[in-house]
Amino acid sequence: MALYTLSSVFGTGELALVSRTRDDWWTIISLILWRAGELAVEWWAGYDSIDVACLAFLSNLPYQYFLRTFYNIRPTTVGANLLIEVITMSIPFYFLRDTLPAHKSYVAKSEVSNRSIIKDYPIQVYMMILAAAIYGNVIFYSFRFGLPTFFIRHFEEIKSLQAAHNTELPVAIAACILPIGFAIHRFLFTPSLAAKPDQLDDQIANFDPETATFGETLGYNFWGYSKRTRTLIKRTVTLALISFLQTGVKTYIGVKGAEVSGGAGWGAVWSIATLLTGAAVWWVGDVNEISN
Repeated sequence: MALYTLSSVFGTGELALVSRTRDDWWTIISLILWRAGELAVEWWAGYDSIDVACLAFLSNLPYQYFLRTFYNIRPTTVGANLLIEVITMSIPFYFLRDTLPAHKSYVAKSEVSNRSIIKDYPIQVYMMILAAAIYGNVIFYSFRFGLPTFFIRHFEEIKSLQAAHNTELPVAIAACILPIGFAIHRFLFTPSLAAKPDQLDDQIANFDPETATFGETLGYNFWGYSKRTRTLIKRTVTLALISFLQTGVKTYIGVKGAEVSGGAGWGAVWSIATLLTGAAVWWVGDVNEISN
């Protein structure tokens, strides 16, 4: 609460001018349950504080970017709110869970797979640029093809659509997406490539379609992937789903004149970018296991 109070100092009440007034118990309880559910999912998934910080940043950025771009909220305000979300979500994991081997600055060969790749700085930079480029293109072309019209229909009190037609739009998007590349690299690329083979990998390698039961065959066809691919799929789907729900819920509850479909549509744009980025990460990381 103290952090949000501090945020109001930066915002000087400007968020109140665009925020929908919702002080009923149903809304308050729903928001508390949403936050508790989000933390539970992240804990159950085995994330550490770095994972949670990246997930909080990526899933809250669409809403803050929306406020900055179309409601003229100052950068200091949205930046402070975004920082608060990242801190409040990741602090409990920092104290309660050890850092995963994939995120440690130094890690032994036995703890991760593909150590030389995940610690290779040029590869890290290329991956960040690729992820940022995918997000940037999805956002840019959504502005060029139909998104402004969609906003007019589903956001009654939207302040301005000038940003969607501004010639400096690519520069504005680039400033926003560069941190996305770093977060994607830490949340999707590194953990998936560092994932070590498990018991299911052995079962997949020894799978015999002639002797397998129907259930084993079904499981092999739907989930018969390597640990790397399974880790990437789960993290990509988690990020896409939380980004979609986070954006939709916050936009509808927090912005005056916003419709449910408006928040869902804006969230869908970022979820599509996430899924495309996950596919690109899979393609880049589609390498054979190496020894170092």
